[in-house]
Amino acid sequence: MSLERKDVRFKLDPDDHAALKAICDIVGVDVGEFIESIVVPEIRRRTHEAISLAEALERRGITGKTREQPGMPGNWPARGRR
Repeated sequence: MSLERKDVRFKLDPDDHAALKAICDIVGVDVGEFIESIVVPEIRRRTHEAISLAEALERRGITGKTREQPGMPGNWPARGRR
């Protein structure tokens, strides 16, 4: 069983919408198909870049964790105070 595809909406100025519609008419595709053909490759490219960057940084010992010594508590709760 595959997951249901999700709908995405966005707004365009009337002149941009008219130009988009004209492009799609010339190419012979639906507006949704045209937009999907542009957006999906960009999503996949950016996802790949993010994963590649995270892996490269992890190999260099940069994990994104801000604690200097993991497992060492800070001032909360304050020790010795009541």
